[in-house]
Amino acid sequence: MKRTQKKRIPVIRPGLPPAILGALCLLVALALIGTDYYLYVRYAVSVLALIFAVISVQYRQWWWALPVLPLAVLWNPAWPLSFTDQTWQLLIFLGSAIFLVVGICLRSPDDKETAAKRSVS
Repeated sequence: MKRTQKKRIPVIRPGLPPAILGALCLLVALALIGTDYYLYVRYAVSVLALIFAVISVQYRQWWWALPVLPLAVLWNPAWPLSFTDQTWQLLIFLGSAIFLVVGICLRSPDDKETAAKRSVS
Protein backbone atom coordinates (compact mmCIF):
# COMPACT_ATOMS: atom_id res chain seq x y z
CA MET A 1 0.00 0.00 0.00
CA LYS A 2 1.29 3.36 -0.98
CA ARG A 3 0.86 6.22 1.35
CA THR A 4 -0.23 9.42 -0.32
CA GLN A 5 1.42 12.53 0.89
CA LYS A 6 -0.67 15.57 1.44
CA LYS A 7 0.62 18.75 -0.09
CA ARG A 8 1.26 21.33 2.55
CA ILE A 9 0.00 24.69 1.52
CA PRO A 10 2.21 27.42 2.97
CA VAL A 11 0.28 29.87 5.09
CA ILE A 12 0.93 33.39 6.21
CA ARG A 13 -0.26 35.14 9.31
CA PRO A 14 -1.01 38.67 8.10
CA GLY A 15 -2.39 39.88 11.42
CA LEU A 16 0.57 38.83 13.53
CA PRO A 17 2.62 42.07 13.26
CA PRO A 18 -0.20 44.39 14.43
CA ALA A 19 -1.19 41.82 17.05
CA ILE A 20 2.32 41.68 18.51
CA LEU A 21 2.60 45.47 18.46
CA GLY A 22 -0.81 45.80 20.12
CA ALA A 23 0.14 43.33 22.86
CA LEU A 24 3.43 45.16 23.45
CA CYS A 25 1.66 48.52 23.63
CA LEU A 26 -0.74 47.11 26.18
CA LEU A 27 2.07 45.72 28.30
CA VAL A 28 3.82 49.10 28.19
CA ALA A 29 0.52 50.59 29.32
CA LEU A 30 0.90 48.79 32.65
CA ALA A 31 3.66 51.22 33.56
CA LEU A 32 1.83 54.25 32.19
CA ILE A 33 -1.61 53.93 33.79
CA GLY A 34 -2.51 57.22 35.40
CA THR A 35 0.10 59.29 33.54
CA ASP A 36 -0.33 61.67 30.64
CA TYR A 37 1.47 59.24 28.31
CA TYR A 38 -1.32 56.71 28.72
CA LEU A 39 -3.30 58.73 26.16
CA TYR A 40 -0.73 57.83 23.48
CA VAL A 41 -1.04 54.17 24.39
CA ARG A 42 -4.80 54.42 23.98
CA TYR A 43 -4.34 55.85 20.48
CA ALA A 44 -1.86 53.13 19.53
CA VAL A 45 -3.96 50.24 20.83
CA SER A 46 -7.14 51.55 19.24
CA VAL A 47 -5.49 52.09 15.86
CA LEU A 48 -3.74 48.70 15.91
CA ALA A 49 -7.00 46.96 16.78
CA LEU A 50 -8.71 48.67 13.84
CA ILE A 51 -5.81 47.78 11.54
CA PHE A 52 -6.16 44.16 12.59
CA ALA A 53 -9.91 44.28 11.96
CA VAL A 54 -9.34 45.66 8.45
CA ILE A 55 -6.74 42.98 7.71
CA SER A 56 -9.07 40.22 8.82
CA VAL A 57 -11.86 41.56 6.60
CA GLN A 58 -9.47 41.90 3.65
CA TYR A 59 -8.45 38.27 4.00
CA ARG A 60 -12.14 37.30 4.11
CA GLN A 61 -12.01 36.05 7.67
CA TRP A 62 -14.17 38.74 9.27
CA TRP A 63 -14.98 36.64 12.35
CA TRP A 64 -11.46 37.31 13.67
CA ALA A 65 -12.33 41.01 13.77
CA LEU A 66 -15.06 40.41 16.36
CA PRO A 67 -12.79 39.85 19.40
CA VAL A 68 -10.57 42.79 18.44
CA LEU A 69 -13.24 45.44 17.89
CA PRO A 70 -14.06 45.72 21.61
CA LEU A 71 -10.38 46.52 22.19
CA ALA A 72 -10.69 49.43 19.78
CA VAL A 73 -13.74 50.66 21.69
CA LEU A 74 -12.27 50.22 25.18
CA TRP A 75 -9.04 52.06 24.39
CA ASN A 76 -10.66 54.68 22.15
CA PRO A 77 -9.28 58.06 23.27
CA ALA A 78 -12.14 60.03 21.67
CA TRP A 79 -14.70 58.61 24.11
CA PRO A 80 -12.62 57.52 27.07
CA LEU A 81 -14.06 54.98 29.47
CA SER A 82 -13.05 55.39 33.08
CA PHE A 83 -12.28 52.32 35.13
CA THR A 84 -10.24 51.80 38.25
CA ASP A 85 -6.54 51.07 37.84
CA GLN A 86 -7.05 47.44 38.84
CA THR A 87 -9.75 47.00 36.21
CA TRP A 88 -7.46 48.52 33.57
CA GLN A 89 -4.68 46.12 34.60
CA LEU A 90 -7.01 43.16 34.17
CA LEU A 91 -8.23 44.49 30.82
CA ILE A 92 -4.64 45.01 29.68
CA PHE A 93 -3.73 41.37 30.29
CA LEU A 94 -6.97 40.20 28.69
CA GLY A 95 -6.43 42.49 25.70
CA SER A 96 -2.85 41.29 25.23
CA ALA A 97 -4.03 37.69 25.22
CA ILE A 98 -6.78 38.51 22.72
CA PHE A 99 -4.33 40.25 20.40
CA LEU A 100 -1.87 37.35 20.46
CA VAL A 101 -4.39 34.52 20.13
CA VAL A 102 -6.29 36.16 17.31
CA GLY A 103 -3.06 37.18 15.58
CA ILE A 104 -1.85 33.58 15.60
CA CYS A 105 -5.21 32.13 14.55
CA LEU A 106 -5.72 34.39 11.52
CA ARG A 107 -4.11 32.42 8.71
CA SER A 108 -4.31 32.61 4.96
CA PRO A 109 -2.73 30.63 2.12
CA ASP A 110 0.42 32.26 0.80
CA ASP A 111 -0.71 33.80 -2.48
CA LYS A 112 2.82 34.42 -3.76
CA GLU A 113 3.76 30.77 -3.36
CA THR A 114 0.65 29.42 -5.10
CA ALA A 115 0.91 32.00 -7.88
CA ALA A 116 4.55 31.05 -8.54
CA LYS A 117 3.64 27.36 -8.73
CA ARG A 118 0.82 28.07 -11.16
CA SER A 119 3.05 30.10 -13.48
CA VAL A 120 5.71 27.37 -13.61
CA SER A 121 3.31 24.59 -14.62
